[in-house]
Amino acid sequence: MVAWKNTSGPMKLAVFDLDGTLIRPRSSWRYLHEKLGTWDVAKANAELFYDKKITWEEWANLDAKLWKGTSIDDVERIVQRCPITRGSRETIRRLQEREFAMAIISGGLSFFAERVAQELKIPNVFANRLKSKARILTGEVANLVTQTNKCELLSLLLKRLGLSLRQTVAIGDDFTMIPMFKIVGLSIAFNPSNIDVGQSARVTVNSRTLLNILPYILSTPPSRTAISAKPEREKG
Repeated sequence: MVAWKNTSGPMKLAVFDLDGTLIRPRSSWRYLHEKLGTWDVAKANAELFYDKKITWEEWANLDAKLWKGTSIDDVERIVQRCPITRGSRETIRRLQEREFAMAIISGGLSFFAERVAQELKIPNVFANRLKSKARILTGEVANLVTQTNKCELLSLLLKRLGLSLRQTVAIGDDFTMIPMFKIVGLSIAFNPSNIDVGQSARVTVNSRTLLNILPYILSTPPSRTAISAKPEREKG
């Protein structure tokens, strides 16, 4: 066990991934596929991406086409049933009491991100929006967040807030967080989806509750936890 000390100074901004971090499912995309009965087909799209036969954007577009004609009402009912990670509400409240700025930057779906942001009072949200007309999905997606541009979005947010990378803590679980982990003042892999994600972060927390990230952020940490999560590949 390795003792840990925050040497990067006081944090001012907490940036959260959504999938596998603020919500329990590793992927909001997969969660929606499973609930709408399209996952069997969508699995093939995922394999094409991980085999490097299609780009992230092509993967997202193929997935979105599977939902063409779906009612927004049906999607919203599914989103409301999606479980939020235990301890999320208390964690966000504690950070807000310390006057942290908050953001979600996620390759997941904006339906889920905006629901969580509204419940937890997180004002800054970056996620991918499924397009609709007359409250029916068109089969198109506005790809705001990809696997490679989270750092660019963070830079825009920091400029708007007047904060620095050194004052930023990033919390997430999947490979899209790795570039951000390398540049922020404090990086926390929360239940990392594979060992590379855990090793890219300064701190790894394996826990059923998000509350266990707080000691690291608030500078009174316990010993570093070991990486134990099994590899899983998802958009996030």
